[in-house]
Amino acid sequence: MAPRPLSAAELLDAASACRGRSAAEKGIYLAALGMPDQSFGACAALPIGARDAAIVALRQTMFGDRIELSAKCPGCEARLDVAMTSAALLAIAGSATDAARVIVIDGDRFTVRPADSADLAAIGWIPDLAEARAELARRCLVPMEGAEVPPWLEEAEVDAIGAAMAAIDPAGDPFVALHCPECDGEWDAPVDIAGVLAGEIEGAADALLDEIHLLAQAYHWSEAAILALGPERRRAYLARLQQ
Repeated sequence: MAPRPLSAAELLDAASACRGRSAAEKGIYLAALGMPDQSFGACAALPIGARDAAIVALRQTMFGDRIELSAKCPGCEARLDVAMTSAALLAIAGSATDAARVIVIDGDRFTVRPADSADLAAIGWIPDLAEARAELARRCLVPMEGAEVPPWLEEAEVDAIGAAMAAIDPAGDPFVALHCPECDGEWDAPVDIAGVLAGEIEGAADALLDEIHLLAQAYHWSEAAILALGPERRRAYLARLQQ
């Protein structure tokens, strides 16, 4: 089922739901909004690429194709404005494959599965990026032929598992290649589409609450009555308040 734009009341509810949630929880919640025929649990079990594709599709219906991002150069800390499109992210998600990837570690064979939201939630508390990456790699190893997941991994093994995960689910760790015009530095910046959409929903909800406040103050209408007017009627009344 294709996503539809949220109603005004749903927008306010979504903003309230996003506030205070962890990054993984926001991702699951927004994917569930974009896939109304799927349960919350089913969305939590989706590979990150499929989950984020649902979020991108929802965002596209609500805010359009163009995505505006901001990044800070790790070299000189200059701020950069970056633009990308929903279509580009959806194209990456569409290149995912079901082909199994086999990794051999100390003679034991493992298949590699794509990460899901539960995996991201499990590593979210780890402050060190390298440790978090290694733990994610361990979680995504599926033992074959009686093997056991090792308690720790060499850096090269983490890299190999990461490469296999990227091949299976290329949209599971989306990034954009950036160049800083100030210091000529180059780096890959991650794209947190769930965080982007959550921020946009919260911003749109705040603007809507401002409209509700002004109309309620002027006309003594209830929130439900104001939302029932629709955006064009609300704007028409707001314009008259400024005359």
